Parts: sequence; structure tokens; C-alpha cells
Amino acid sequence: MSPQVESGSRHYWDRTWSRFLRHQGMIAPSAKLIQQLIPHLRRNDWVLDLGCGEGRNTIYLSRIGYQSVGLDLSRKAVQVLANNLFEEEVRAVGMVGDARRLPFRAAVFDGLVAHHLFDHLDGKGFEAAFAEARRVLRPGGVMLLTMGSFGHLRADAHVACRDDGSLVFTAGPNKGMLVRPFEAAPLHDLEAQGWDVLKDELTPRGSKIMVLRRRDSSGPAAV
Repeated sequence: MSPQVESGSRHYWDRTWSRFLRHQGMIAPSAKLIQQLIPHLRRNDWVLDLGCGEGRNTIYLSRIGYQSVGLDLSRKAVQVLANNLFEEEVRAVGMVGDARRLPFRAAVFDGLVAHHLFDHLDGKGFEAAFAEARRVLRPGGVMLLTMGSFGHLRADAHVACRDDGSLVFTAGPNKGMLVRPFEAAPLHDLEAQGWDVLKDELTPRGSKIMVLRRRDSSGPAAV
């Protein structure tokens, strides 16, 4: 990601979460989505909420019996999470960090949630974050991810199209935000990258939902 795009993206997210700080807001958790992880986890397992925002899913994961860690690039988002943890009287960890360079040892999490995280990364960022997600998951650990299809935005006068398929808002209320449609992401041939694909489907609104299990690199692909 170029320095200019990187700076614009950070500014957009800090501006977005600053509004939540002022209004003490929290969006309802994605409970139905998170339930798709449950069959693959045990109570008290460690789950990373990657790109946690204000913490709605971090808090929900803690409430239903998991050790949850919320991580976001925006310091403002993590401040909102800290406020919400206090208000909701829930124990969880909130951290500022970059999905492309996660501040964790290898193989420390049993589960990982990336709800509309990967579709806000450019091509190189996606590859780095995907590799980092696999690194911090234990063998047999499961990642739940969602990505949107933003193809309609290519006709938006405020959007610039980049060579890697990502789209950047250059003006308007979303100025600085980067999105990358899942069609532009290398989500094929995941088995060769050490993942078992447990679920791959589209929602009625056209978002992709995937559940991936980290395979031990020494083991064969699941049948």
C-alpha cells in the first residue's frame, strides 16, 4: 500500500471510530455469523477478533464463553472497545495492531474472526495478513472470514481503481477508505496454502463467507 493510500486509510478509520467515541455507540454483534465458529471451538478457547472496530464481536465472543482478543489498526477503535468493555462489564483484551504484522507468537489462537477485514486491504496487504492469520492459528484452528463484493463502486465518480483490483475513495464522506472485492482476492487454491475449506458460500447480499481450518503442514488435505 502506498504511503498516501496508507495515510488516507488510517485517517478514514480514525475519523469513523472517533464518532463512536463521541456517541458511545456499539453496533449489534454478528451473532448468527459467529455461531458458525462454535462447532469448531471448545469453551475457553482463545479467539482473535481481527479488525475488531468497536468490539461488538469481541464482546459477544467473551459473553458466550471464549477468551477473546480484539485487535484493530485504529487507536480510536480500540479506545471505543475499552469504553464498551467497561460499560458492558465484560472482560476481554483490546490491542492496537496491524493485521499484516500481528504482535503474537505463532500458534496461539484456536479461532480467528475476520469480519470484513481482508476486503479493506490491498493485494500485498491481503497476502501478508492471510499468512499472518495462519501463523497465529494453532494447527486445527479455524478462521471465519467475510468479504464483500464492491464491483458496483467502480462506476462511482469518487472512486479510483488500482492495478490490484482495490478501490480507493478519493472524495466524499468515505474519502480514504480502501475496499477490494473478493473477486480480486486469491481465494482459490487455499488447500495448497495449508487450509481446509469447511465452508464457502455467498450471502443474499453478495458477501462471501468462508470457514477455513489451518491444516498441519505435515498432514494431508481433509477429505
